[in-house]
Amino acid sequence: MGIVALKVFAARATGSVGALTALTDSIMDLLVLGMVAGAGRTIRTVEADARIRRLKGSMVIAAGAFMGMVCLARIVQPVPLSGGYWGPGAALAVIGLTLGLAWLRGQAAASRPSEVRGEVRDQSIAELAAAGVLALGLVAGVILGAPALDAAAGLILAIWMVWGGWALIRTAEDTARSGAPTLVPGTPPVRRGPWG
Repeated sequence: MGIVALKVFAARATGSVGALTALTDSIMDLLVLGMVAGAGRTIRTVEADARIRRLKGSMVIAAGAFMGMVCLARIVQPVPLSGGYWGPGAALAVIGLTLGLAWLRGQAAASRPSEVRGEVRDQSIAELAAAGVLALGLVAGVILGAPALDAAAGLILAIWMVWGGWALIRTAEDTARSGAPTLVPGTPPVRRGPWG
């Protein structure tokens, strides 16, 4: 929740569409986490997991497409960002928290099978890359005074969302296949981005 709070702060303090796109991605993850928790253990079947995976993929594609259009509009008509160094500082804090979360996930998955460790590693890399794009966009928008670069970073994140959502839909029926995103109790379905 700390990462989400920092993204809210960065988006609100600066008016950054890159931060808003990153926040939208996190909100989609939280919504699906709630759906997985709401489904409970009573209907934890392959069909239920596939249904949740397709639903999340559809939601992420829709949100990514919408945010992509917002980012394209901000590239065409850049709006100066505000808030001074608070936004980039929040983005750097997001990177720090993401690194800490990746380390904790790695420790928790150390004794699990190699497939699970690989999925945890892939998810951590994807989240860290997204946090890096967010930070680059905010630095370019606030410190360098190039708000169109912030919107371009948001567009990269939106494309990543759409591609990751498509990966969830594409692999929804094939949960036994190696490399398919899985639903681990307590975590949202994994989206690995373009390579997922």
